[in-house]
Amino acid sequence: MIDKIYILVFLVVYFIAVFIYPTIRVKRKTGIIAYVFSNTDSLQDYIRKVLTLINFLIFFTVLTNLFPDVYQYLMPGRWLEVSVLKYTGFTLVHVALLWIVIAEVQMGNSWRIGIDLSTKTELKTKGLFSISRNPVFLGMLITLAGIFLILPNAISLLILVASIWIIQIQVRLEEEYLAKKHGKNYAEYCKNVGRWFKIN
Repeated sequence: MIDKIYILVFLVVYFIAVFIYPTIRVKRKTGIIAYVFSNTDSLQDYIRKVLTLINFLIFFTVLTNLFPDVYQYLMPGRWLEVSVLKYTGFTLVHVALLWIVIAEVQMGNSWRIGIDLSTKTELKTKGLFSISRNPVFLGMLITLAGIFLILPNAISLLILVASIWIIQIQVRLEEEYLAKKHGKNYAEYCKNVGRWFKIN
């Protein structure tokens, strides 16, 4: 039961550290609202709605895990419920959180949730951005893989697969925007650093 409560508390801390605190920090330092989605019919806002649903499902899955009689309806993969996979999952989510926090600190005031068309942010190429062009998104995917290993069930698998798909779309939208904003500098950066991992 302790591990069930722990993963719930961890998720709350995770969302505060990854989404809420950086947004508040950028607002205090620059006056800019880092959450730039709106309520339109654009692809960007469609992605935001899907990600909101995914976040809801993550918390739903973790909360449901506290009630075994209800959790069974999520079709848990009992054959995956082994200690080594669970401990691997816990390791992944903690490493991913640290990775994301470092990446967001290195982003500084360039941190955004969504694409900010009104402000030209600085192109980050140092630190974790010298290893991956999208370290924050990479960390999020690792987090979701970890959650699946901790709680292997139909919903957590759906969350992981759907997130890989929707984040791939979001990444390409952001990279298209960065290519327009930073031109040759971004093109050169892309030659040296891969979308997810360093090329050479």
